[in-house]
Amino acid sequence: MKEFRDKVAVVTGAASGIGRALAQRFAQAGMKVVLADVETAALEEARREIESSGAAALAVRTDVSQLAEVEHLAQATLDRFGGVHVVCNNAGVALSAPTWMYTVAD
Repeated sequence: MKEFRDKVAVVTGAASGIGRALAQRFAQAGMKVVLADVETAALEEARREIESSGAAALAVRTDVSQLAEVEHLAQATLDRFGGVHVVCNNAGVALSAPTWMYTVAD
């Protein structure tokens, strides 16, 4: 992707650390940012920070270990922004297997 302006980025684990930094960088590039995390207060703080920079943002409390919550994140993103261009699945715990071998339970 060569143009980032007005594209949509979804970042899990976006309330702190690497996820928050990714969300900030996407916003700086002119992207609309969807922030997902289990930490509601920090998630709202990150959303306000992104919006104060002039970027469009949506915060969706999401536990990525719960399929229904991930599906809700996807639907909320589509409802608000109409599509997704970048997904950074930053939340969760790494497993030591190729991703195509993971199951939903993983």
